[in-house]
Amino acid sequence: MPQQRRSRSAGKTSEFEADARLVVIVDPQAGFTARGGTVDAAAVDAAPLASALDAASAGLVPLFGPSEDRVRQAVAEQSAATGAQAPDLSRYYTVEGAADDLEGLAEQILATDGVVGAYVAPAPQPAVELEGLNEMVPAEELAPPISPDFTARQIYLDASPAGIDARFAWTLPGGRGAGVRIIDIEGAWRFDHEDLIVNQGGVVGTQRTELNWRNHGTAVVSEYGGDVNPFGVTGICPDAHCRGFSFNVTGGAAAAIRAAADALSAGDIILIELHAPGPGASGSGQDGFIAMEWWPAEFDAMRYASNKGVIVVEAAGNGSRNLDDPIYNTPQAGFPASWRNPFNRAIRDSGAVVVGAGAPPSGTHGRDHGPDRSRLGFSNWGSCVDVQGWGREVTAAAYGDLQGGTDERIWYTDQFSGTSSASPIVVGALGCIQGVRRAQGQPVLNPATARQTLRTTGSPQQDAPGRPASQRIGNRPNLRQVLGRPKPIKEFKELKEPKEHKEFKEHKIEVKERPDKNLKVEIKEKIEIKERGKDKIEIKERPDKHVFEHKLRDHKVREVLEQEHLRRGGIGAAPGGGVEERMEALEQTVSELMHFIGGELRPDLGAGALGDEPDLGAKPKEEPEKLAEGGW
Repeated sequence: MPQQRRSRSAGKTSEFEADARLVVIVDPQAGFTARGGTVDAAAVDAAPLASALDAASAGLVPLFGPSEDRVRQAVAEQSAATGAQAPDLSRYYTVEGAADDLEGLAEQILATDGVVGAYVAPAPQPAVELEGLNEMVPAEELAPPISPDFTARQIYLDASPAGIDARFAWTLPGGRGAGVRIIDIEGAWRFDHEDLIVNQGGVVGTQRTELNWRNHGTAVVSEYGGDVNPFGVTGICPDAHCRGFSFNVTGGAAAAIRAAADALSAGDIILIELHAPGPGASGSGQDGFIAMEWWPAEFDAMRYASNKGVIVVEAAGNGSRNLDDPIYNTPQAGFPASWRNPFNRAIRDSGAVVVGAGAPPSGTHGRDHGPDRSRLGFSNWGSCVDVQGWGREVTAAAYGDLQGGTDERIWYTDQFSGTSSASPIVVGALGCIQGVRRAQGQPVLNPATARQTLRTTGSPQQDAPGRPASQRIGNRPNLRQVLGRPKPIKEFKELKEPKEHKEFKEHKIEVKERPDKNLKVEIKEKIEIKERGKDKIEIKERPDKHVFEHKLRDHKVREVLEQEHLRRGGIGAAPGGGVEERMEALEQTVSELMHFIGGELRPDLGAGALGDEPDLGAKPKEEPEKLAEGGW
């Protein structure tokens, strides 16, 4: 018979603490509810759980909202609107109160009926490279009456490969991020800074007040949202609307991610500026800190956002770890049995864009951190790291080493760093792209196409001594390559026109599934003599594979390819004029078209990107096994 018990709660976590958090995951069939400290269950005996909480002077509350019913309603509405099954966030709870031994309490809770997971999530930290930065003591002399223009020091705004060519994006309608909304999730901000006044909506949630946190949030937002004015810095996409969502709320970072997703629409952006100690962390500084999606609650919150079409950008972390290491296949104590390593996207995918930290050009601000675009020593790396940004020498608001004084609202830095400084650069690049696409009436990038765009364009990662490019952090974004206008159409001379017939070029591009589940693209080219006809591109879909047939008149090849390229939301410059260049262009078009292929042919995109449940246990070419209720 269902039982009711009342447990006590000693109140919420202090805003001055960054404590670990006990997360509880229940079987949805158990019918748990938690109201005002009362734990109830429709199908299991809730007394042992309530007793364990009572003994610890702790209370159980829903992690993702005020009640289970409200969370289920939000999930159902999103699933109906998107046609993709959102994760069941009503299964998650967090423990509040004066529990001294969280690990011991987690073990007790995990032993009770209806509970499938109970783990201690470590306290997240800002993903800034701390060495030297937070020890700065800004000069106390008065700052100048008007701050200088520091934009010349923002080399990351410049043309590639040194920068991302934001200045080019600004020449295009919407290229400053108009119509895009961005939410930064971390600890605190100074939205009263002189360079963060115009396009900001303030902070949601309780701010953290430590100085290093406040400087951190201020610097992050200024990279993409700094105001356009004659002083200070300028953001990469300054017309975007910027807000901060504090993780210092009930439910922590995971709850903040879900709340941010509900406040945004498809094509908007969430930035997660946090990392936490993972398996094998040494306890020395940030060594072993990893991306937040490794923990179940944060992973499902990111899936929830991605399934809605919101692009999640996540710092890879400053732990100097290979995220492909098998150590991340082993779940933390208390994780549910259905958990799988999210850094292996073949089996589980949050849909987030993961950002590593690369070196700036040598000599920037008189310092050298290795070859340009090489992995910085503190940055995590691996196959799931999609793209890099500057991880050193970032000029931004806050900290006060570039301009100090007694008033924190006019501080600036030349040394913002970490995957924290890298990730806002990627956010800014995406803000520019989305703004241009909106202005042109094109569909905005979704999480899958955003990730693919960043992985297939940009300035390549470089080797450094002891840090080869095989330690993947990805390319640096190149906005001119993504948004650049095509070159003028040229006549093709390699194809001749017969006297009685027109010569056509036919390209067949077949997408096949190999036994290892990787996609293989085969390109076949042949010349056929056909009757004179109209220019056209035919796209045919067959049950066993996808065939894209391009039939083009010789002197119109470039023009028609360009139109199809742009119509499908293509990236990069238009194809060139020769046979070889046209073939490369067709490969590019196929890459883009593959985003629209069904999820069963794209296991690499996984659930977070396409909205389908991932196949965790199926072998290649076999039917997926049915997951147990509540699994991933």
